[in-house]
Amino acid sequence: MSAQDIINEQIQVIIDGIKNSLKDIKNITVSEAWKILQLLTATVIQLIERFAQELSGPEKKKIAMDIIGNFYDSVFSLIDLPILPSAIESLLQGYIKQVLMLLVDSAIDAMVATFRDIGVFTPKVIAEGVDNKLVDDFFKNLNKLVRI
Repeated sequence: MSAQDIINEQIQVIIDGIKNSLKDIKNITVSEAWKILQLLTATVIQLIERFAQELSGPEKKKIAMDIIGNFYDSVFSLIDLPILPSAIESLLQGYIKQVLMLLVDSAIDAMVATFRDIGVFTPKVIAEGVDNKLVDDFFKNLNKLVRI
């Protein structure tokens, strides 16, 4: 199993879990979406660093952006902007994603730098198999951030 396969498998677990957790919520606010994306970004960065250490920084960032963009499309069907009428809201959905993905792009850079500075990214031997701790931590933290 390749590093990309392992990462995709872990992300699919997260996507399935989020869809299940949010199944009764018709729409989600921008602030809740941003919290989820921040949590997901931290998780994706750590998964990529753990399982794709041989890739360059730009390659890792591209994979992270693709994963997070696909996650956004899979999970967030409608981002709620409570101050706007729904007709205008639906017109702005693409722009909302663009703005959030710009923030994610910057967040990746900031998180990678922080993780390096505080020692999260240290040389380690990659264990055989998959460690679900990052995915479990994602859901534990998700329940604290979003009204589920």
